[in-house]
Amino acid sequence: MEIKEGKLYFIKDEFIDKYNSKYQLMKNKDKGSKRPTYFCMRDIHNRDMLWFIPMSTQYDKYMKKYIEIKEKIKKEPNNFVLANNIAGRKAVFLLQNMFPTIEKYIIEEYKRNGQSISIPPVIVREIEEKARDIFALTKRGFIVTFTNLPEFIKDIKKELMNK
Repeated sequence: MEIKEGKLYFIKDEFIDKYNSKYQLMKNKDKGSKRPTYFCMRDIHNRDMLWFIPMSTQYDKYMKKYIEIKEKIKKEPNNFVLANNIAGRKAVFLLQNMFPTIEKYIIEEYKRNGQSISIPPVIVREIEEKARDIFALTKRGFIVTFTNLPEFIKDIKKELMNK
């Protein structure tokens, strides 16, 4: 399967089962179900490593949190990217839940009525920009996501070395 950056994918239960106890990942809905959906981007330093960012259609829930955080810190938070039209629906990309993975854990691309979903370029740029901010903070030793990214990256790199 050809993995394309900026597309949406589903991840295998096998990955969640393997890493959830250590990193508290978002669980797939019911075993075998294909939710949540993840935005995919490749690591700029290691092209075999992929970054997955969960997408939620609980727009109102996260918009409320977004506003609360923005009012508290007096600037736009890096936690979320809000989108008004992803396949005809409002959606939120949850950067605080992002994690690294590898291709063997991807089930398939998310498609609607057999068609690939296009993420507007402005949303892709915003996701990438906020992810870069998170990577920079992580590199400086801060843990700004729900997962411990420095440890998670080490685990994924070990798995890549052993494949």
